[in-house]
Amino acid sequence: MNGVIDRLLHRYEGGRMTRRDLIMSLSAIVMAQPKVTAQSSSPPIQVRGLNHVTLSVSDIPRSVEFYQGLFGMPVQSRQGTGTNLAAGSGSQFIGLYGGRGGNGDIGHFCLGVEGFDADRIMRTLEARGVEARVRMRDGTIPELYLNDPDGIQVQLQDVSYCGGTGVLGNQCG
Repeated sequence: MNGVIDRLLHRYEGGRMTRRDLIMSLSAIVMAQPKVTAQSSSPPIQVRGLNHVTLSVSDIPRSVEFYQGLFGMPVQSRQGTGTNLAAGSGSQFIGLYGGRGGNGDIGHFCLGVEGFDADRIMRTLEARGVEARVRMRDGTIPELYLNDPDGIQVQLQDVSYCGGTGVLGNQCG
């Protein structure tokens, strides 16, 4: 951006551009800038990254073979009949679970939250008018779900969540 303005000023100072052309060019640059909305310096729920995406597939073993054969994604954990494949060196994964009616689709995506506390997050969401629910997996692991404005299901979990056991679902192996 600074380079563009410097070139415009250089052209103006060199007599190759009128003052009117300079002002119009600078105005166009300002108008073309994307609008940035104000963001809270400390959001109430601190997201640190995309934790996982769950895919609804028609044939889990076939999908596991596809992702492992093509991308070398090892099994990170299993939940019921589903298989979670590691996606990188962290706790991120792709979950493969039985599809609805045999059609593949994205079931939900999960955001990793710093200092995940399901009760605190539920209170925060309720205070903002966002409906959410907590599902207890295996009676011990809170899994928090909500829908975005378009109905896309979003899961919130601790940044260490790997689809495994333990209170945070972070014990995999």
